[in-house]
Amino acid sequence: MPGWRGYLISGFALIWLANIYMNVYALILQGIKKDKTAIKLMEKDSENKTET
Repeated sequence: MPGWRGYLISGFALIWLANIYMNVYALILQGIKKDKTAIKLMEKDSENKTET
């Protein structure tokens, strides 16, 4: 769209896309942290089993 309407729509679209990307990135980081925590718990559990 030419003129100010195009700028307004593109501004909102840019913000909307940036929010989507940030949410996807946060979900990926959350999944990685969850996996690391699960691995640490499994390692700790296996160490406890080998000591007894």
